Amino acid sequence: MIVPVRIDYRELEELCYYDDWEKGVICDNYNAEHEYTVDECEFDYTDLKDIVETYTDDIIDVLLSDRRLTNELLKKLRSRKIDVSAIDEKTQALKNRKNEGT
Repeated sequence: MIVPVRIDYRELEELCYYDDWEKGVICDNYNAEHEYTVDECEFDYTDLKDIVETYTDDIIDVLLSDRRLTNELLKKLRSRKIDVSAIDEKTQALKNRKNEGT
């Protein structure tokens, strides 16, 4: 995964110095944490595939726990001619379990 990182020149000025012996600029290691929103991230197909393979169970739990996401998933599956009757049954069972708990 390639992640472009922009480092402010002020931070580089603090990390780097000119070395007379080396006749060049030497920089210390740059250690920092950066926070990004989902909108700021862009994944290629391979990245997405790796994420799905790693987090399949979590992704399915999220999709099935939210009615809007479940409906969107079912709509996309139906548009691709994929039988969703088993998913509909599991979704209904989850809804029934939630209703029993309340």
